[in-house]
Amino acid sequence: MWFMRAAEGYLFGALTPSCIETLRGVPMLIESEDERVRARLLPETYEDHESEAHWRAHAAPELERLFVARTVLVRKDLMAMRQLDFDDSGIVLMIPDSHVNAWLATLNAARLALFVLNEMTAAHFERKGLKICTPKQAEAVARIHFLAGMQEVLLGTVDHGEEEDPQTDAAASE
Repeated sequence: MWFMRAAEGYLFGALTPSCIETLRGVPMLIESEDERVRARLLPETYEDHESEAHWRAHAAPELERLFVARTVLVRKDLMAMRQLDFDDSGIVLMIPDSHVNAWLATLNAARLALFVLNEMTAAHFERKGLKICTPKQAEAVARIHFLAGMQEVLLGTVDHGEEEDPQTDAAASE
């Protein structure tokens, strides 16, 4: 997989079938009715029963609407994935700048869902964690790391390979 910063957003290319499968599963993970997923995405926030009930009645529905709205944007971008035939770019995904926040939140929620659905612990992500993983958990670890890598790109914490302009750098240091 490769990625680049474009004028209007982020472009991801040469997506493998596994990457595509993982990305297409993201909306389904967010929409899961599994109680473990719902509890992880909307955890208990108050020890006091009355305060928790109030939060569940008033704040939780708004958060659910946010999940739905973000998932709609992500699904729209996923439906726009295209095969490029003129080079080795394979399937490409464009994430417009206006959708980046939706993607960040949705990718994070999907990682949390994968974590709980595969009954994982922090130990599965330690250096020797794969030794204790079932094959299904090992696959989930790989998918979680892939989604985290996309988040890093969207957050700008990964070098995009852009060459520095010596004139701009010299002017900035003066």
